[in-house]
Amino acid sequence: MIEATTLKNTFITKLALATTGILALTTTAQAFELGADTRRGVTFQFDKVIVGVKDNYVNGGFAFLEKPISAEHNISWFVEGGVGYNWNSERVDVHAPVGLRWEPVKNLDVDLFATPEVKFNDGADVGVGVDLGVSWKF
Repeated sequence: MIEATTLKNTFITKLALATTGILALTTTAQAFELGADTRRGVTFQFDKVIVGVKDNYVNGGFAFLEKPISAEHNISWFVEGGVGYNWNSERVDVHAPVGLRWEPVKNLDVDLFATPEVKFNDGADVGVGVDLGVSWKF
C-alpha cells in the first residue's frame, strides 16, 4: 500500500512538473522566469503568474506588486499571493509572500521573503515562514 501511494505521488509530481514545463515553453508571455525557492520548490513565472511544484505540493499565485528601494543597488520589495495544495496531507493553503528582491547580475534575482499563510483541513492553521529563492529571467 505504501509503495503504491509513493508511486502515485511521484507520478503526480512528475506529471505536474512536466505539464508546467510544457506550459513554460509554449507560452506567449512577454517575460518568463525559472527559479527555485525553499517554499514553492521549482517555480515558473509567466509575466505575473507564478506556478510552483515541490515534492507533494503544487501552487499557483500572482505577483501583485514590485517597487524599487534602491536603483543603485538593484533592490526592490514585492508582494505576491497564491493558493497551494499538498496532496499528502490534503491541505489547501492561502499564502502571501512579502519580501526583498536583489538583482546582483542582470536577469538573476535573489529573494528573501516572509510568507504568512493559512492552511485548511479540518480547521485552519495560521503561520509565517521565512524563505529564500533565486530565479533567472529569460
